Amino acid sequence: MAQDGFPDQRQRFTGRAMELSRAVLKIVSEDVRTWDVFRWIAIVLLALNLLLLILLVGGLRSEIAELKHDRGTSAEDLAGVSKEVGDTKAALTQAITDIRSGLQGDIAKMSAKLDARAQQQPKPAAPPAAPKPGAKPKPKASAISACGGVGRALPSLRGCG
Repeated sequence: MAQDGFPDQRQRFTGRAMELSRAVLKIVSEDVRTWDVFRWIAIVLLALNLLLLILLVGGLRSEIAELKHDRGTSAEDLAGVSKEVGDTKAALTQAITDIRSGLQGDIAKMSAKLDARAQQQPKPAAPPAAPKPGAKPKPKASAISACGGVGRALPSLRGCG
């Protein structure tokens, strides 16, 4: 018998909920009828903003999922890049070694040429002879220059007093 009263309560609850929703809908519809254009524009813009936000969130979720998927393949990419870096390093090391050996060979050739030229050049002649002792004597300095004029000399050497 207790079970017989339970469906009755359910019907009363749903009936009251329906009446409440109709009353709320009637109040809202009366209020909406009095709205002017600006309120409608605000509602439309709000709805567009919400739609844009929902689309943006969906796009972000798909980008995040794609990044998570790409994270798994990054190990393969890293291995490929590491191999390329290693190959490039080996090639550069080989190129530097080749350049060094080529430069050493060129320097050796140039040194040999310079040594050969140095051996082929004639030895310089004897230095020029010293002037003969019978050459003209230099003129003596004047008294002004000897005692403190232009071209000063030490007074003790020249006899200036």
